Amino acid sequence: MGLAAFIDKSLAIENPEILFSCYLDALAEFGVDRVMYSALRNTPHEEVKVPGISHCYPEDWIGHYMANDYVGQDPVRAHCLGTRHAFSWQYMMQQRDMTATQKLIMNQGNEFGLHDGVAVPFHGPMGEVYGVGMASSEANPDVSRHLKEIQVLSTQFHVLFSALHNQEAPVPTGTLTKRETEVLKWCAVGKSNWAIGEILGISEHGVDFHVRNILRKLDADTRVTAVVKAMHSGLIAL
Repeated sequence: MGLAAFIDKSLAIENPEILFSCYLDALAEFGVDRVMYSALRNTPHEEVKVPGISHCYPEDWIGHYMANDYVGQDPVRAHCLGTRHAFSWQYMMQQRDMTATQKLIMNQGNEFGLHDGVAVPFHGPMGEVYGVGMASSEANPDVSRHLKEIQVLSTQFHVLFSALHNQEAPVPTGTLTKRETEVLKWCAVGKSNWAIGEILGISEHGVDFHVRNILRKLDADTRVTAVVKAMHSGLIAL
């Protein structure tokens, strides 16, 4: 299932379990068959609800992970809390000064059948953080080449899953100016601020100004999230 097909199909789904199943089908195209979606950090505000965890990780790994209380020491979780970008586990291990326990967690995850993993964090407006961790049952070194597609797929899934759990208010329609809509459409196809400025005949600084306004209006932390929310609400189309 391609990206466009997943977006079209997911918009019509009203059940979280079916949505997760559809998400798994889309990720299978990249050789990913182990997926964990969960809340990584909630806010102190009691009115913020935490969605249930959806996963297809090995049950024996989940049991081992919980029995050894790895939650507070998990380097993937820690990295998600500190970044807003998708990353491969290999990249994370190269960037972090890992403790012996953290190295053990990663090695044991591999032994339990979690190979060549990637993660996508989602930072909410009230300080909450959600994340998707995913891996392959067999060695799949090419998965990190598809980080951009995986991030878009995962953001679409997260926005819709959150909406089904009443986690986020609907994105207001008709809030973007004509110029902001033009800028966002070019963001959707991966153009840089400089390239968008050249296309629209405005300065790179001007594009950055519009992008910041778009993120604020759509309550998005990244351009990818803004694009997904705009598509979900009908502000732009592929």
